Amino acid sequence: MLDIAFFVAYIGLVLGIGRYWSKRIRSAEDFHLCGRDLGKLPASLSLAATEFSGSGLIGGAGLVYAIGLSGIFWNYAAIPAYILLGILVAPRLRRLRITTIPEYIGTRFGVNTQRLTAVLEIVESVAFVAVQILVSAFLLSALFPVTVTQASLIVTAAFAIYTMMGGLWAVVWTDALQYVVLMAGIIIAVILALKAVGGVDGLHTSLPGEYFSFTQLGLWTPLAWGALALYSYGVDQAYMQRALAAKDPETARFAYLFTAGNYVVFGACVALLGLAAAVLIPGLENENQAVPELVAQVLPEGVRALVITAIIAATMSTSSSFLAAASSLAVQDLYEPMFGQGAGEDRQIFHSRVITAALATTSLGISLVFPGVVSLVIFATLVAPAAIFIPFILSIFWDKTPAHAGFWAILVSAIAGCTSQLIWYEQIEGWLGVIHPLFVAPLAALAVMLPAAFFSRSE
Repeated sequence: MLDIAFFVAYIGLVLGIGRYWSKRIRSAEDFHLCGRDLGKLPASLSLAATEFSGSGLIGGAGLVYAIGLSGIFWNYAAIPAYILLGILVAPRLRRLRITTIPEYIGTRFGVNTQRLTAVLEIVESVAFVAVQILVSAFLLSALFPVTVTQASLIVTAAFAIYTMMGGLWAVVWTDALQYVVLMAGIIIAVILALKAVGGVDGLHTSLPGEYFSFTQLGLWTPLAWGALALYSYGVDQAYMQRALAAKDPETARFAYLFTAGNYVVFGACVALLGLAAAVLIPGLENENQAVPELVAQVLPEGVRALVITAIIAATMSTSSSFLAAASSLAVQDLYEPMFGQGAGEDRQIFHSRVITAALATTSLGISLVFPGVVSLVIFATLVAPAAIFIPFILSIFWDKTPAHAGFWAILVSAIAGCTSQLIWYEQIEGWLGVIHPLFVAPLAALAVMLPAAFFSRSE
């Protein structure tokens, strides 16, 4: 009963935050970008909470449970990306005062490229929200007497409602709360789990030596995850929305570097939970159940309530951020320019809330039929960030980027990445079956952009 009461109280609190901010939304810019007045503390806590997602916690611990410490790279691959983007990209974008990433791309490559980019990023965001719903459902169904479907409905309703009510302001401040709950919960869980296995020495005694090797994954997979992180955090509206909403470029930079530093602690905690689960509950058929089962079987009731809420906090913060991003893209890059020109602020806010509800419902449907966690994250990244990254970065740092090639570079890159994932990678012999799809996509974009640039100079 204590677990249920704690969880219900938490859901009530985040809905209360959504209700509070719903009364303070005065414009579409308030709803989508916090009026461009986001300070360092909320921007940093919100970005970190968005990043420390259910896939990072459940999927990361599951990988460590299955293969050992090499699985830590699922989280640690993000650190270099956040440092590079925090120094080089986030402050630069904030100075431009753009509303969305596709809007910027449209200024360089035209309106058709803007719309294509928006569609691809919406597809990715909806898929990523589905991942978080799936993770939440795994956890709730393992700990409470509800089915996966019922658990999915409960969590989706909660984050969708507060996002619809308060927009990005509600998302940011629920993220800040969720960051505190998440970090406190997993640190306490690590302490108790290590105590149960006899500390670090107990881990070494109980697990085979290969579990402590960092080379189980080889080279390509960690590099691909690093590329995934660079693409996603560089072009995803869900992450860059904090930079675009920041009150100044320094705030945008600080939020990215803050998240990079926090990842050191988060990734280590996730890895230790995976190792402890491998000792205490070996033989699970689904590695993604490692953390839920560890919480259910090892932790005492009062602590279990905190950790349950911490994990749900991780999934809800990421879900609401990606939902808010998808809503911004759908409204500001597609619906309003095409169908809602001249609409007043109240009408734009109404459109935003309706579209937010529709996108949340779509993600819920996907979560009920797609079982993968890590695989779905990778595929979603192939659809948008990996395809968009090269044209986007070239347009920022190279003034002579050929404007007419952007649309085709993004389209060809998306098709090449998805085709590689579905047909070639690890399925055929030779070099084509070895190169990870997360490298195929940007290479395809380069194959379009560079010849276009060469022939443009020759004319």
